[in-house]
Order: sequence, then C-alpha cells, then structure tokens
Amino acid sequence: MKKRIGLSRIGRIILSKEEKRYVSSPNIIIPIKRSLINMLDFLEEFEEHPIFLISNEIFLKKSFLRAKFKQNEFLYTHYGTLEKFHDILGEYKDVFLEDNIIGLIPFNNPTTVMNKEFAKREVEYHIKISQELLIKNPKLNFGITIKLFGYAELVNLYFPLIQNNPNVKILNFGDLFEYKRNFRKVLQVIFETRKEVDQNLLFMVSGKVLPKSYPVLIYLGFDLIDSSYMLYLSSENFYDTIENLSPIHKMQYFPCSCCACKGKLKKLASDKFSKEKVEQLALHNLITAKNQMNKIKQFIKTEDYRNFVEKSSMNDTNLMSMLKCVDHQYFEEIRYETPIMQEIKPIVSIGPSSYYRPDFQEYREEIIKNFEPEPWTKLIILFPCSAKKPYSESKSHKKFLDVLHKFKEFPDFQEFIITSPLGVIPRQLENIYPVNSYDISVTGEWDAEEILIAQEMLAKIIMVYNSEIPIICHLPKEAYHEIVNNVMSTLPNKVYFSEVDNSVTSYNSLKSLENLLIKCKDKFNTSDLPKKSQYHKSWIRKFVKILDYQFGKGIGIALFSNEVKVYPNKDKTHINIRDVDSKKIVGVFIKKSGQLELSIYGSNKIKDLIKSTHFIVFDGENISGNTLFRPGVINFSDDLKPNNFAFIWNQNKEEIIGIARMLVGSPYIKNSSTGRIAKIYEKKKK
Repeated sequence: MKKRIGLSRIGRIILSKEEKRYVSSPNIIIPIKRSLINMLDFLEEFEEHPIFLISNEIFLKKSFLRAKFKQNEFLYTHYGTLEKFHDILGEYKDVFLEDNIIGLIPFNNPTTVMNKEFAKREVEYHIKISQELLIKNPKLNFGITIKLFGYAELVNLYFPLIQNNPNVKILNFGDLFEYKRNFRKVLQVIFETRKEVDQNLLFMVSGKVLPKSYPVLIYLGFDLIDSSYMLYLSSENFYDTIENLSPIHKMQYFPCSCCACKGKLKKLASDKFSKEKVEQLALHNLITAKNQMNKIKQFIKTEDYRNFVEKSSMNDTNLMSMLKCVDHQYFEEIRYETPIMQEIKPIVSIGPSSYYRPDFQEYREEIIKNFEPEPWTKLIILFPCSAKKPYSESKSHKKFLDVLHKFKEFPDFQEFIITSPLGVIPRQLENIYPVNSYDISVTGEWDAEEILIAQEMLAKIIMVYNSEIPIICHLPKEAYHEIVNNVMSTLPNKVYFSEVDNSVTSYNSLKSLENLLIKCKDKFNTSDLPKKSQYHKSWIRKFVKILDYQFGKGIGIALFSNEVKVYPNKDKTHINIRDVDSKKIVGVFIKKSGQLELSIYGSNKIKDLIKSTHFIVFDGENISGNTLFRPGVINFSDDLKPNNFAFIWNQNKEEIIGIARMLVGSPYIKNSSTGRIAKIYEKKKK
C-alpha cells in the first residue's frame, strides 16, 4: 500500500499468500442480486469488478460464483439474525474456504433509537457471538460490522476483538455515516480506531453513503465502500448524478451515457410501477458509483487528490465541515500519515478549504521550527510572490535579483516572499514542495484568513532576527502593506517601504528599491562572510536551509563544514554535491521534488546530529534488496512521514547502513507487523 494525501492510500492488501488473493484499495463493493445477475448489461459492465457483496444463499451453491466470476473477491453477509449467519456459515464452510469468500459478520438490529446502556448491551452481545465465530473458524477470513448507534465511545469495546483475532481482515462501519451531522463524533471514531488496530486491516463503510461523499471517505482512510445503498435509492425511484439525487420522473435531460441511460431508462422514466425501470435505474446508479470511484483512483495516482476532495465536498455542508475539522483538529495525527510531498502534481488552491491542507500546514510548521537566521544577515527584504515557480525564474523576480546582484553584499541580504496561502517563503526554500508546486487565483484582494496566516508567520520569522536589522518592503500596496504594518506594530525593527510606481517591476519602482538598498545596507553591522566562503553561492545557501528544513537546525552547516562543489547533470534535473577533499558524493538535489537526498557518506558525516531523528534501526548489519519490510525494523523514531527520508542504522545503532524514502509513517510501523516500510535508494556495500 502507498500512502497518499490525508489518510488515503492506494495498493492492495494480501488476504492469502498461498492462494495469491488480495483486495485492492480504494474500491467500491458491488452487491449481487438475482435481478441484476440476470441482466446481460450488468454482467458486461461488472464482470471484471474486483469485489462483490452477496447476501443470498443461492450464490453459495458450489461453483456457482466461480462459473461467472473467476478472479473476483466476494464478501458474504446475511440481513437476518447473527445466529442464522452462523448456521449458513456452517452449512457452506467448504465453499467459503474453496472460493476464499470473506464472511462479513452482520449486525442487524431493528431498533434504531436506544439509550446508551441498551446500545452497549447490544454491542457486547454482538462481540460475544462474533468472538465465538472467529475462534471456531480460524482458517476463514472475516469482516466485523461495527455499529455504534450514535455513541462514539462504544467503539472501544470492539478493539480487543479486532486485536486478538488475526482472521479479522475488514472493519465494516455499518452506521457511522447515518450520524454525519455530528461529524466530530464520526472523526473521533475514525481516528481512535486507527490508533488501536493493525494498519493492514481494510476499512470499509456501508449504510447511507452517496457517491458524492466517496472522495472524502477515501481521504479519511476508507478502503472499501459498500454501494448497496444505491439499490435502495433505485427502489425509491432516485436517479443519481453524483452532484444531486433527483426523482427519476423529473429527469428531462439525462447527463449520463451509460448503457441504461442510452437504453430503456429514459423511456421508462415516467412509468409509476415498473420492475424493469427499477432494474435499469439500479444499473445506472451502480455505474455512477463505479465511475466516481474510477475518478478517485485516477486523481490519487496522477493528480492532486486533495484538490478533488475539496471540490467534491463543496455542495454538502457536512462534508465541508468534516474536512475543516480534520485540518484543524487532527493535523498532528494526519501529518505522520500524509506524504510530505507529491511529485509532478501541481496544487491548485481553490479557496479557504485549501488554506489548512496538511502539506501546507506541514510547510508552515517546519519553517517556524527549523529556519534560523544566517549569522551574517545585515538586511531583510520582503517581496511579493509570482505565478511562475520557482520565483527566481519569473520575470518579476529576475528584475528584483538584477537589482540585488549589483551589490557585493548580496549574500548578506535575506529575502522573504509573502504569498497566500502558504504565508512566507525564504528565498533559500523556493525550490521545495509545496512552494514549487502551488497555484492560486490572484485578484489582488486577500480575505481575512489569508492575511492572518501570512501575518502570523511573518511575525514568528522576523522575531528570531536581531531587532536592529532593517527591513525593506518592495511590495504592492493592497493587502501586503496591511500584513507588514500589522506585524511591525509589535516589533522594534525599522521598516522602509519602496515607492511603487504603477507596478513593482516598473523602472521607477526598481530604482526606489536600489536607493533603499544603498541607504540601508550598512545600517546594521555584524560578522562578515569570509571573501572566499562557499556561502556566497546561491545554491549552497539553498542547500544549507533545505537540509535544515528536512532534518533540523544546524544540519546544513554541519554537512558543508568542508568545501563542496555542485555539478548539475546533463538534463539539469539533478544537482550532485561532491566533497572537494574526499571527492565523494555528499548528496543529490532532485529538482522536481525539491528534496536533497543524502548519501551514506554524507549521512555518516553528521550521524551524531541525526541519531535521534528520522531513524530506523534494522535487525541486522547488512540490508538485502531495495525494499524494507516491517519484520526487519526493531526500533524507529516517531517523526517518520511518507515520502520523507530515513537513516537506517545497524542493530547496535553504531553505523548508518542505508538511506531510504519512507512509504509509510511512524503510526503505520507502530500498528502493523507486516508490509512495506520504505524504498532503499542506497545501502552499505557488503
């Protein structure tokens, strides 16, 4: 499984190594009914679908399923009593074993309203019977249906059952989203469960779930979504367009071109009592659900999935509220589950729902924690952002830099770019993710939240500099001046605004900037850089701060204590960093990701500084293969994140024997005993 933004993931969970059976995630589960299986269009549309749900005993007849569906996975449940499910399981046990059918233990209670004490007794009874089933059938795989009746705290009762039975493979939340108006309790259940159970379990949701909510559900970590609710909606004559549910008789223009809509459905739409209409409507609604899931998988693989989630939630206030709540209240949990960067995926910020997405918050947190002033800084300069990334390649910033490069003191100048929604960007970090990837609609008008984000971040950054360092602002008036004035009203630094004539790139504006530089460059005296210092070089300055950003304060200066040379490759996609004395590669900067990959040689130079961070202790002295699996890990730090780097130490933690890019974060390693942990890009030679 590969982690994606939020709690989403893509890949497959192995159910049986011997039988080579697995379930791919994310996916929808298609219900099989007699009426559907007799439809040729249904068979053609879903014959190769990965996973189905059956609830009729007739489909358990020997070889019936495999005659029609040879490579598919099946869940079986029963919509009656748990005792009847137990009897059916006993009668068809051989079929369950031979066809690898997963028994989804049902929790069917006709009472929907009950007090907490009664609900607790129902849950405890369900757990007791489920425990007996699991112990009696150790060779069968099962799914557990979790019902809470609106009481989020009851989820804790299920954890011992899940933790003590290795044949539990699926957790099916049966009624969780019937209470989605109380979205805080829904999120409480999801995050508490994730802390307590094996990360290799499949999270499934069933009940009243519409396709428009699928993107948010996958973002929240659900692997499987039961689409059976679409059959109920069809029986009630509802036509799903994803954006909306409409009574079929009101549909004049059919936006779908599925086989049902191109076939008889339009003609049957006005029939009041038509079995065929319901069947065709069910086919359309299931195809709609399947197409929505295909969109999700496509976005997860090739696009910015968070952007898709935001857009999909915009016409449902409950989904919007849930997303906001995750961003604000569960960031500390989600930051170790979501990749710190996504390659070749531009980020489009569509408004307030984007401001606190986890990768944006991660950037702000790491800057505040790890960025520290260069000791030779004599002047701070504030610039506006640009549409082109990195900023220094834009027309406007090239003009700014032309002015700055006129001064031999240029390395003593600290540039910051003010932008929304990220906040503040040091020039040295303009090449990292998400700074190198984001885009936002620009009108010149900032809302109050955008101003607050930039304002708070600028204040925290300026605060760590000497209060006597002057600040030059070369900014358009608009919101930029409001941000600076609000910040500087609380800080003692002197601020100088350039005179912007028409635009910040006009001749007069740039001349004003140059005059301010002449006026202010000698106002603050500090230790000068040695004339031959390698820190005069822009890329070295960048690499120092990128390393600090990735691994912590002081790492960059420590690594470059010896002189280094940089060598771009032929395609200029990588920059190799070589130690001048030893001639060995210290690391490689990857331009598309904005990350600096350290070599084992480079890592061992700073091993005393990184011993307590970003580490994995390997159960051995030498690593075989290019993938690190969970059984090979005997210890790890709690700050590991997907797509970030990890230093792999030998079992005595005396030497770094490998460098890896994480596939998962620390929470996964903590709550799992199997699975892939990291891809190793360099290892110690035997």
